[in-house]
Amino acid sequence: MSLLLLPVVAAPAALLNGLQDDRLDVVESRLQTLEQDNRRLSSSLQDALDALAEAEVVGGANATPFDPELTQTWAALAQRRLAPRAAAVYTADRLSFGGYGEFLAEEFNGRDDDRFDALRWVMYFGSRFSDRWIFNSEIEIEHGSTDAASATTSSNGSVSIEFAYIDHLLTDQVALRGGVVLTPMGFVNERHEPTTFLPAARPQTETRIIPSTWRAIGVGGYGQAGPFAWTAYAINGLAGGRFNASGLRGGRQKANRASSENVALVGRVDYVDIPGVVAGFSAFQGNSGADQPEGLGTTIVDLHAEWNEGPWSVRGLFARADVDDTAAFNARTGEALAERLEGWYVEAGFDLLSLTDDYANQTLDFYLRYEDLDTQAKLAPGTPSGGGVDDTFLTYGLNYRPLDQVVLKLDYTDVDEGNDVVRALIGYAF
Repeated sequence: MSLLLLPVVAAPAALLNGLQDDRLDVVESRLQTLEQDNRRLSSSLQDALDALAEAEVVGGANATPFDPELTQTWAALAQRRLAPRAAAVYTADRLSFGGYGEFLAEEFNGRDDDRFDALRWVMYFGSRFSDRWIFNSEIEIEHGSTDAASATTSSNGSVSIEFAYIDHLLTDQVALRGGVVLTPMGFVNERHEPTTFLPAARPQTETRIIPSTWRAIGVGGYGQAGPFAWTAYAINGLAGGRFNASGLRGGRQKANRASSENVALVGRVDYVDIPGVVAGFSAFQGNSGADQPEGLGTTIVDLHAEWNEGPWSVRGLFARADVDDTAAFNARTGEALAERLEGWYVEAGFDLLSLTDDYANQTLDFYLRYEDLDTQAKLAPGTPSGGGVDDTFLTYGLNYRPLDQVVLKLDYTDVDEGNDVVRALIGYAF
């Protein structure tokens, strides 16, 4: 009986052994395929790493190490002209980004338009293409949104290119620039990060006469000549049809399909040989009568000086603008644009924390700024006064910097002929 059962039992066992052999063959085949794929992937990855190590490509730019001496040259030429974060690209490794922002609260005496405002949100983007070629840019959102105006204001926010240009280092003392440039006048037009000036608001003189922030499309250069730093551009002119009794600010074309009918020249020279001291002048000249029957020749000049030593900082500026053909312009438009606009201010600050050793990495500046502005300093015969700003402003307050990147400001502005205002500001730059 057992002999008869043996084939019956042995047959399934043989069948199972055959199935196991087949499965082992399949598994082995798959393992071999995976090993081949792994070798190909490893080889491809190694080839890519070798190619990257050989070419050292970052963002499409050849990543050969930069010349340290040329990096220092860039720093010496460019960094004195821009705020610290805006100038970071000149010493960066390839790509650079940063930014700054300001959040403002204002309370006006005798008015009912007190407000909170996301005043500015800014990003910097730049790239060092090579030792001698650099791209730099600033993009700004003002007043939080470009959406419909709020219930308390009739104007929307904006998104703007504040600057965007290509720089080329021609020699160790000269660099060329082209694109959307900041007009090199005054203190805050090129250096307008909130950590670079003391009060919460920019000076009226550098808003209505030097229409900061003032950018234009242009070409030119900058450099160093002995103890003097200089900048010179040819740029698109102002749009004089938008000038009015309160100043020239409306004439900025903002690189937005700017008229090229009038080309202007602007330049700046500063004495910079003494550490902590800057003293110089700047000038702009060009017709502003694009699309107007009048030429509206416009000349703006400023004299400026700044001294920083230990806990003390002092700066002062005088600006004057002269505009031609205002009599005809006013008679045609009904405006009261002045032939001459004048303004000046003096500002001083002292770091109170310098009196103690407990806050070595922080500053708390008490500051004063006195400003006198007259946007109708001289009117053409027959032009009635009215609508201009002829006033003095005394601002005093505190500027607290717990670290380099953050600033808190609180100040009070006594306006002689207008509404006093209290301002509080949170600012940052990185």
